[in-house]
Amino acid sequence: MGDVVFVIDGGRRGPDWLDQVTGELRADLEEIRGVRVRAVAASAPEGAKSGVVEQIGQLAVSGGALATAALLVRDIVAKFIDRAGARSITIKKGDDELTLTGASADQIDRLLDLLGND
Repeated sequence: MGDVVFVIDGGRRGPDWLDQVTGELRADLEEIRGVRVRAVAASAPEGAKSGVVEQIGQLAVSGGALATAALLVRDIVAKFIDRAGARSITIKKGDDELTLTGASADQIDRLLDLLGND
């Protein structure tokens, strides 16, 4: 399984807040045995004007246990959304992506589908 990238959109919140919540998500994901997490450099969104860059944090998650641990990842993401108050979190796997803007059960369950597809 390739990397699954978690993109945290902090809106116009400061970089300190983004570092903190990205670190919290990373720590939670690293507790899953067999999963590796690393930071990914974020690029400015296409078409963004200078001085209007929103705060983005990215983590790449990989490992053979990722599909097996999909329920754990789902629960971690649901708790993260509630706790951090991020504007959204986007999970990308290859060409597939899912953007969660709230912790609705339906949106969170779609994460299981995304992680289970190989």
